Amino acid sequence: MKIQFLLKNTGMFERLGIMTLSSILKQHGHTVTLLLTGDLTEEECVAQVKDFEPHILAYSIMTGEHNYHIDLNQMIRSHYNCFSVFGGPHPTFQPDMIEKPNVDAICRGEGDIYFLQLVNRMEQGKDFYDSPNFWFKTPNVGIIKNKIGLLLENLDELPFPDRELIYNADPALRARGSKLFMAMRGCPYKCTYCFNLAYNELTKDKGKMLRYRSVDSLISEIKAVKEHYFLDRVFIDDDTFLLKPKGWLEEFAEKYPKEIGIPFTCNVRANLVDEMRGKLLQKANCKHINMGLECGNNEIATQVLGRNISNDQIAKACSIFHTNKIKIMTQNLNGLPVDNPLEVDLETLDFNITLKPDFAWSSLLYPYPGTEIGHIATQKGLFNSDFEKVCVSNKTDSLLNFEDEKMKRKIVNLHKLFGVIVQFPFLLRPLTSFLISLPLTRFYTWVFFAFYGYKTLRQSSIIGIFKTLRHYMVFYFRYVTQLEKRVEFSSISQKQSYPMSSQQTE
Repeated sequence: MKIQFLLKNTGMFERLGIMTLSSILKQHGHTVTLLLTGDLTEEECVAQVKDFEPHILAYSIMTGEHNYHIDLNQMIRSHYNCFSVFGGPHPTFQPDMIEKPNVDAICRGEGDIYFLQLVNRMEQGKDFYDSPNFWFKTPNVGIIKNKIGLLLENLDELPFPDRELIYNADPALRARGSKLFMAMRGCPYKCTYCFNLAYNELTKDKGKMLRYRSVDSLISEIKAVKEHYFLDRVFIDDDTFLLKPKGWLEEFAEKYPKEIGIPFTCNVRANLVDEMRGKLLQKANCKHINMGLECGNNEIATQVLGRNISNDQIAKACSIFHTNKIKIMTQNLNGLPVDNPLEVDLETLDFNITLKPDFAWSSLLYPYPGTEIGHIATQKGLFNSDFEKVCVSNKTDSLLNFEDEKMKRKIVNLHKLFGVIVQFPFLLRPLTSFLISLPLTRFYTWVFFAFYGYKTLRQSSIIGIFKTLRHYMVFYFRYVTQLEKRVEFSSISQKQSYPMSSQQTE
């Protein structure tokens, strides 16, 4: 069968979900393409869909991307009739989106096994409405809600992600020296702002929560990418890289420098950092780590965010990384659903300054569907659970309805200047209260993304900077100017069609 994935833009990062599904489908004889629609007119978009003649339109979306892609699907379906399926975090935690016109199916959770089964059944003309993980809309029996299936346990069985699919669609990703890899799936921690808590409940009793690739499998993939593409930085984007089976990190630290040698970045939790692991990361040629700090107030970090990591643990972890000459990017949350959010944000700012990270990244807290923090914000009257208003980026404005608009502006402005202030505290910390009170949010947004781009590019080699600088500048200009805009399609079909009606379950 012919499957066409559609995506507004890549956001300058590799969509491993789409890439892995593409590899699986192609491995079993199906034809797959990816169409980036953000720079296309409606006519161009429809023409490219008709030219490919897909049997299935597939979308993998996060909350914030959902409005655009639902509207895009309705626009296309007003000109071309086929089967439309949505997967990714948004339909997983907002499955009622299947009620939208011309959303024929949604996938909740992982689709590696079950999307292929669905496509194979459709191709063979068999009934597919009992496919695990999927909900279907039918004309005869309404919405069919299937149960969650078993999790894929052996990640080594998966083919390597189809990078050519996304690089053909977005040449900027091909040129970019930093490329994304995963060594495991799952996270056992119960942070209230993260979807993992709800996802673990959804997949309870469906298999092991934590699943790992072998070191050899991961290194084989990195080797293959290194042979075919420009690669000067490996980013292993596991939720918690240090959470590995006994002996895994030691084996990785032995093999990776010899067989790959390229500097790598990973995500860590401070409570898992010790002297031994710090030395193993240094031995393996880890040059940067991303570490969740989130909030500098211990009580709020524990009671509101569910972090259960003390400031002392974070400070000790940073000391270990400094000793091993590994650069640190702290990850922080601003605009929390607490009684004194600005005061807490300033506390977080000051704690970051004491740690001296290479970069202090910050996000505005978004009460995403399925998260405990969303329930907390709703209970406090700070959020009305209207996810239709969620933007693509949690870097622009807060969704929380703080009573004091002046305070909200200060929170949003502090978020934009957070990393710059931590970088230059002697100059900017005394001026912080004044700077965040100014009506310069739009300008500060440009400062935020420019500084982030600068810090990201600094991780690349000289060749990498040369190859990607132009792409970054073009992307960020387009990205920042379009952050708040909702695309209005002129032709959207509100009429539900059933393209697979001949196979409907009675």
